[in-house]
Amino acid sequence: MLLRESGEQQKLNLALDSITAEAANLGVENEAVLLKIAEAVFKSNPEEMARCRDEAITIIGVRATVDAIGVAAAFNGITKIANATGLPLDESTALSTRALRSDTGIDRFSEIWKSSQYD
Repeated sequence: MLLRESGEQQKLNLALDSITAEAANLGVENEAVLLKIAEAVFKSNPEEMARCRDEAITIIGVRATVDAIGVAAAFNGITKIANATGLPLDESTALSTRALRSDTGIDRFSEIWKSSQYD
């Protein structure tokens, strides 16, 4: 949601569907290395994370790399906590993020969607 809002404020034409799609460009500076960081954090693979970290330092520098890894880790952790507790989206958030969730296709990662595949 923050990416959509900041993109609109900065008048960026972001392709939010590329967040969950292969080979599409989102329109964010250095997005290739940022997506690698997000994937490495999500996969929790130390060797992949080390390679990704070294590449990111070369491309975006130490400070931006630390920030990117910190943000990716925080979001990953927050999502896991919410999923583990079964915490559903509140009605206001569900309504305000409907378009974003549709554009990005992220609903297919929700526990409710996953469990509906077995009904």
